[in-house]
Amino acid sequence: MKRKTIVSLLIMVATTSAAQQNPLWMRYPAISPDGKTIAFSYKGDIFTVDANGGQAHQVTTNPAHDYMPIWSPDGKNIAFASNREGSMDIYIVNALGGEPKRLTTNSGNELPITFSDNNHVLFRSAVMPSAESIIFSGSFQQVYEVDTEGRRPVMFSTLPMEDISINSNGDILYHDNKGYEDPWRKHHTSPITRDIWLKRGDTFKKLTSFNGEDRTPVWNADGQSFCYLSEQDGTFNVYSRGTATHLNSLPISKAIQYVSSVPLTTENYALATTEKFTPSTEREHSLRRWK
Repeated sequence: MKRKTIVSLLIMVATTSAAQQNPLWMRYPAISPDGKTIAFSYKGDIFTVDANGGQAHQVTTNPAHDYMPIWSPDGKNIAFASNREGSMDIYIVNALGGEPKRLTTNSGNELPITFSDNNHVLFRSAVMPSAESIIFSGSFQQVYEVDTEGRRPVMFSTLPMEDISINSNGDILYHDNKGYEDPWRKHHTSPITRDIWLKRGDTFKKLTSFNGEDRTPVWNADGQSFCYLSEQDGTFNVYSRGTATHLNSLPISKAIQYVSSVPLTTENYALATTEKFTPSTEREHSLRRWK
């Protein structure tokens, strides 16, 4: 009996040690604007780690749940969601650590989307649509903007805009939300699947028309082309395209094998691709880094 107890304790110690060396469930990664650091959530706190790997640095420490980190454009601050006061609110903290500042106080949940500039954070919440809106606010959240001093938020869009990405010119990419379908459902095709849109000033332009899921657009470094996820070839892969014209979408996921040894950074992830068609072969991809 004593021997069994000792063996069990040794197994528990070995398992714990392995778990500490190989942590799981690191979620919501966000690459810093300079591509050198990755922020992520782990066990309800925010951490950062060098993009090349190494020892992670704990940014927040709290019994509450902190998650969904996003970077300010200058890379000095990180905004995140936390339920420290009951519901999910937006907080901001220095990227090196420190005392987080609470930016929102609504009794509902607010979740960060992106910084519109160094001093303003966009977040989504179901608070109250505009008087002109015919959208049911309970299921379709509005986008609000709050400054980093935590003053009263203002409505940015009563239209549901998800996974917003903003380039240096202020052009906005986002995917829409037309219906109630579970976002985790695979291979969904219907009139309410998500599409990518471009908002330039007061003009909206639909950029994708595949009868399936197109989502999560991210501007490339040139501010003219972007990458996004699509199930166009049967499962979610990364595609790249431009915004000037309705260019053919180019899948680039298969090209990852060519750059698998390159550290995952914003610079290296934003890949320029060209396409060469042959009658009987798959598309070939030539890749270069954005400078």
